[in-house]
Amino acid sequence: MNRPGPDPRRRLSLTRDDRVGARPPVTGRPVEERPGRDRRAPRTPGTHLTSYKGTASQRRRALRLTRTVALLAVLLFACGWFAWSRVSAKPAAPAPPRPDASGARILSGTFLGDGRHSSYGGGPAPASLKLIWKLKIGQGFTRRKSDEKRVLWAGTGWTGQCTLVEQDGHSWLLVGGYDHRLRKIDASSGVVAWSYKFDDVIKGTNTVFVNPRPSGKDDRLVVVAGSRRGSEYAVGDARIAPLRAIAFGSGRELWRFPVPKTDNYSQDVDSSALLIGDALYAPVESGYVYRIDPSRTETWGAYRRPKVLTTSPRLYTSADARAHPDIGGANVAIEASPARLGNRLFIASGSGHLYGLRLPDLKVAWDFKTGSDIDGTTIVARDGKLLQAIEREYIKGPGGVFLLDPAKAPAASPVWYFPTANRGYSEWGGGVVGSVATNESAYPKGTRPRLAAFLSVDGNLYVTAVDTLSRKRALGPDGVTRYPVPAEVFRERVGGSISTPVIVGDTIVAASSEKVVRLYRIEYLPADGSEGVLLKAQDGSSWRVRVRRTGEFTTGGPVESTPLVRGGRVYIGCRDGYLYCLGDR
Repeated sequence: MNRPGPDPRRRLSLTRDDRVGARPPVTGRPVEERPGRDRRAPRTPGTHLTSYKGTASQRRRALRLTRTVALLAVLLFACGWFAWSRVSAKPAAPAPPRPDASGARILSGTFLGDGRHSSYGGGPAPASLKLIWKLKIGQGFTRRKSDEKRVLWAGTGWTGQCTLVEQDGHSWLLVGGYDHRLRKIDASSGVVAWSYKFDDVIKGTNTVFVNPRPSGKDDRLVVVAGSRRGSEYAVGDARIAPLRAIAFGSGRELWRFPVPKTDNYSQDVDSSALLIGDALYAPVESGYVYRIDPSRTETWGAYRRPKVLTTSPRLYTSADARAHPDIGGANVAIEASPARLGNRLFIASGSGHLYGLRLPDLKVAWDFKTGSDIDGTTIVARDGKLLQAIEREYIKGPGGVFLLDPAKAPAASPVWYFPTANRGYSEWGGGVVGSVATNESAYPKGTRPRLAAFLSVDGNLYVTAVDTLSRKRALGPDGVTRYPVPAEVFRERVGGSISTPVIVGDTIVAASSEKVVRLYRIEYLPADGSEGVLLKAQDGSSWRVRVRRTGEFTTGGPVESTPLVRGGRVYIGCRDGYLYCLGDR
């Protein structure tokens, strides 16, 4: 992942639990007696069985009736509790964006749109890819991981997706670049409203949210983004603070957050933070997730830093660090973004774990271990299952994509695994570095078969079924366990890629190292036909599904960033130094 070199860093003076998966203490609530009730008060005659004056057979019938009613009550309570617990584990349908007090609407506020990471901007998708405008992002220095030499990187990188806000009749893009700058850009014209300079290249996707306690119109919306550690700072420098909050109105800095040095080789922030309630959940590469109050700050040298409300346990073990050696330390970095499902926050780690952290105390409640490096963000499906990309590093088996059921114990959670070929690209040995796209937002009522799309380091774009299995079983990441394999709908050679495709309506937008952005059309054909792959939808209907390429655009360099689609346009950054707006003219 073009990772930075080693970074020693002092720890923040915050209490941490070093035990991964430590169970939080169980606390009970004292039972309060309601006023006016005395459980020892004598009963009124006739209100209990021992005072009943009927015959012996009548008393037996009454006793049987009482026991039956009591049993039914217990069963009804148990069924109700079970139904509630199952429903509460499913993600709520995302609410449509509502304007805040300033009239702004956040249309896509974080990587892949929302806390489920399954929203891609909004339709319609374009029918063709013509250049509408392009903006020069430029280049900036960073430290090469292998030798700490300063090198120039250009354009935008992984994950590098634009976010989108509508305000005052304008649509505004926000995107970070390798020139160290975060920009606010008029989506219709490509004109820059402001830019804010970080200390290093910005790889990840920013997060935009409504400020819980704004000081005025300028900071009613806040933009939070992260960067690499700072090319001018040695590893462990106390000034390294790559997570920053910026006022949406003017681009001024609101606060910055320092990242501690741990066994991990880096102190960067590639993740996209997630606002839940009034708290911001921010992962950092050194192996922690922080629960931050984004609107309450304290002095930190010449700057302000936000107050930390909760810190997760360190999300790796000493054994993980030994198993993942890297230049300058261990590779146990958290580069994925957090996903919310009910009262849990799911976060994938380079330590080889997918963690389910309990909200809001961030204790480990669920831990699925693969042993591989995991960079892809967890995708939460509408039925509460998880789609997780797996990179091929530190493992004997292939990389690929898991479908997991987090309602089950981790060892029993895999529903299927789709392996990709053990073919590398650049520094990656195989598997999927990006994340998985789904078509659920196009068919929220389940009237078409659910699909998953992903780009692999092996050079292919894959489209698979989510709910239909093939007859195959394949080796998983450990090289020993075999799992069911979903039906494959489509694959096409596109060149090695770490980008994430998106699905808007019946259109897939995908990009790769071959300097091409491509459009694909998903077609749902009658089940009694002969073309396509026969799949079943969640509503019980059957369809034949096929995918065909319908258009492409050639860029000036490889593409690692994730596209955003809105209003017939595709916005995507490239390593050639430009941000492109493509679509129908």
